Amino acid sequence: MSDSRTPVSDEAFLDAVLDVVIPPGGDGRMPGAGTLGIESIVAAAVAVDAMLGPLVRAGLSAVQEAAVARDPNGFTALTPAARLEVVEAAAESHPFLMLGLVRYLYPAYYAHPRVLAAIGEPPRAPFPEGYEIEPTDPLLLEGLQRRRRA
Repeated sequence: MSDSRTPVSDEAFLDAVLDVVIPPGGDGRMPGAGTLGIESIVAAAVAVDAMLGPLVRAGLSAVQEAAVARDPNGFTALTPAARLEVVEAAAESHPFLMLGLVRYLYPAYYAHPRVLAAIGEPPRAPFPEGYEIEPTDPLLLEGLQRRRRA
């Protein structure tokens, strides 16, 4: 890579890595994580995580270095199969790479409107509309109130 960007701040690199972690669905229904524009959410979370952040950054640097060793144009120039090989190899020597990425990727991915729509959920936050809650059985509540008074 010819510039001074770190792996976490290089959006194209991080998008490509996220697509390895959650690739697009074969039927086209589920988007790949790298196509949603959530790399900044993941990068910000990694940046402030004092425990996993440095381990993830080290793992991403290893991915980046291995990719440049294969192709001077870096990770984004590799085929999807080669990207997977590079990430898997880096994950072996940097076991917290995937743990850290998944820790911040999954919540961002599964909150994205396109993903929610693809899994049949309304593409909105659960509130303010909320979820339907079954009414409470008053007899159950009476038992709790009696115990509290005793």
